[in-house]
Amino acid sequence: MIGAVVDLAVGIARWRTSYALALQDIELRYKRSLLGPFWISAALIATVLALAYVFADVFRSDFVSYVSFIGAGLLVWQLILALVNEGCGAVTEHSAYLQNVRMPLTVIAGRIAWRNAIVFLHNLVAMIGLLLAFGATLSVEAFAAVPGVLVILLLGYFLVMALGPLCARFRDIPLVISSAMQVIFFLTPIFWMPDAVSHRPMFLAANPFAHLIALVREPLLGNYPSALNWQVSLWCCAGAAILALIVVSATRKRINLWL
Repeated sequence: MIGAVVDLAVGIARWRTSYALALQDIELRYKRSLLGPFWISAALIATVLALAYVFADVFRSDFVSYVSFIGAGLLVWQLILALVNEGCGAVTEHSAYLQNVRMPLTVIAGRIAWRNAIVFLHNLVAMIGLLLAFGATLSVEAFAAVPGVLVILLLGYFLVMALGPLCARFRDIPLVISSAMQVIFFLTPIFWMPDAVSHRPMFLAANPFAHLIALVREPLLGNYPSALNWQVSLWCCAGAAILALIVVSATRKRINLWL
């Protein structure tokens, strides 16, 4: 466990390295591209408009209100999904670094967190532009989304540390997680309204992804997240941190054997 704490301290101290690698990833991924990372934002906007066109009438919701609801939800969901999926491949996709450079997994986790934070900011700008174009308004409460985003990024940072070694050792785990995330998408109030299951309050209360999304979506819609949203999200973050320390401590000297 002491080794894992040391790796965590090294990763925090070398945050500039993680940030530089993340910027390099963005530049290489969208090199010679006209819109760059905004291609992801364009796809997000197209998805939001298509779903809103179909489901606004299904849920008998005002179109502008529904665009705001589903846009904020998909914005956060894409961040969570990217952190989970990239966390699964954190070790296998960085095998060259891990085999040739003294680089703890915490630096790689920071790289993935920074990279997705940058993409999220691009998506956020595009989404705010979409909402304003449809006549939606942003209130002061929107700034309350900042700590929610930080909590999600911190959770993703720990998930990368936990999932990376496990997925390198057991290659079926990424497939299981990918399938599970598809199911979770439909079980989480992203494109359907929470009122649709108001008769089953535990259905939402027991879904941690619903609480994580609410940390960011509610402020963007002019509301504040509930105390339950914060409690569940922080407990998830603490659990992921403990799991990450346990996994890193148990696998830090064996990772190269699994590559």
